[in-house]
Amino acid sequence: MRMYLRRGGFNNLGPALAATVTLLGCGSGETPGIAGGAAKPAAAPRKAQPGDVVSPNMVSAVGGARTGPASVQVKFELRQRPDVGQPLDIDLVILPGSSSLDRLYGRVEVADGLQLTEGAQIAPTDRPVEGAPIHHSIRVLPARDGIFTVNAVVSVDSAGQSSSQTFSIPIIVGPGPPLPAKPSSTPATRPAAAAR
Repeated sequence: MRMYLRRGGFNNLGPALAATVTLLGCGSGETPGIAGGAAKPAAAPRKAQPGDVVSPNMVSAVGGARTGPASVQVKFELRQRPDVGQPLDIDLVILPGSSSLDRLYGRVEVADGLQLTEGAQIAPTDRPVEGAPIHHSIRVLPARDGIFTVNAVVSVDSAGQSSSQTFSIPIIVGPGPPLPAKPSSTPATRPAAAAR
């Protein structure tokens, strides 16, 4: 799969990509408090399962403002180039950033100019594992050229409190905005001074 980007289309995503960290848990195979007892063998390291893989082509969605620590991160990848009248499949991955989440769920919204045809609801996940990706796919149908936004609104329940955060995914359909004109390399000429 390949991510289609247009020059200058995602300038603000660089810092978000740099901040991407996946946390993995570790455990101990020993049982504390048993003196002289036979130690249990160490647990084998957890191997990545097919559902645990996050495509290296995914980029971070732009998260909206929130108070407190970030509890989730959203990444996305376009499966093909966005074109008017052609269905566009988008893969999302939600990465829980805390082990104290009781439930994670959400919805997807699109801007005028896009029609959401599949994946409007992000199914609830009870007790999501910190750092374990939750996969979700959506399909949109672009109606015209332009720059549009798909929003993933992710809600979490933790310790009896609920909070939501909106993540924005920019979609450029068609040629995109024109690039700025390059300045002329020819120096400006001055009119000759009037003869005295």
